[in-house]
Amino acid sequence: MVSFHLKKKLLVTVFIIVIMWLLIKSVIYLFSVFQSDDSSSIQADLEGAPYVEKIDNFALQEFDTNQKITHFITAKQYLRFKDAPALLLQPKIIIYDEKGKQIYSLDAINAHYLDNGEVKFIGRVNIHSNTGADYVMNTQALILAAKTYNLTSNKKVTYLGEDTKIVAQGMLMQAKQDKMKLLGKTSIHQDSGQKILTKDLIIDKSNKQQHYYSEHDTTYLSKASKIYAQGIDMDLQRKIIKLLDKVEILQNSGSKINTKNLTIDQSNGNEIYRTKEQIHYQSKLAYINAKSMQYDAKRQKIKLTDGVTGHYE
Repeated sequence: MVSFHLKKKLLVTVFIIVIMWLLIKSVIYLFSVFQSDDSSSIQADLEGAPYVEKIDNFALQEFDTNQKITHFITAKQYLRFKDAPALLLQPKIIIYDEKGKQIYSLDAINAHYLDNGEVKFIGRVNIHSNTGADYVMNTQALILAAKTYNLTSNKKVTYLGEDTKIVAQGMLMQAKQDKMKLLGKTSIHQDSGQKILTKDLIIDKSNKQQHYYSEHDTTYLSKASKIYAQGIDMDLQRKIIKLLDKVEILQNSGSKINTKNLTIDQSNGNEIYRTKEQIHYQSKLAYINAKSMQYDAKRQKIKLTDGVTGHYE
């Protein structure tokens, strides 16, 4: 009698373990599908996936109360799941204004289509403005709002520019403006090797410009020096950087320069610092004042001009 009950308990235990193993395997599978950025691998994995609806060449149009189109969604595949958000493979979304004119479009490797009408992009996202401006970024979660069509992210964002890679803690972009705000601590990595640390960087591409700026404390790091400033203004078309207000330059040699409103000219592969503000130059051997400066950081040549006075030890 004891043996019978023991066998019964063992069978029940084995049954429970099998069910739990199947549930864990299903959860791990769904997690891997929704987190992957590779559309080909996702599509291969979806063979036999537990979806409840599948639509190839998916298309959806939305209209306002005046029967004006607001947005148009297409995707290679639409997959709806029982207990998880729907998945769009290779989605493209076109956003329109009140007059039915296209404002911008987005395309990505994959995205979730949420029950409230929002779209949650995963991984690489390309944003194409009707004015010709393009934005390319990688993010863990980029939300397209259902009514305002603004784009927001409170996750890590990596913005990929022509000559820069920018990493921030989030992002906000209004639909009707060619402006993006990268939120929180922001690091700018230039292909030429410089690194810039700032906060809440605004990227303005309106009127075909490439204007990046922040009013927060900024640190500019290069091979030759470390520079502290109270803000930054970058024109990436002209390759001109302005470090704003009080500026302190710390050279690798140990020399220190205090000034204001420093311009860094990076055109033609150069790195030339210029200012027409008062200069206070201090080294181990000298303390020099001047009214303007030009400093070639690559060649380590500094030129102080106008009213130069110095004290040498």
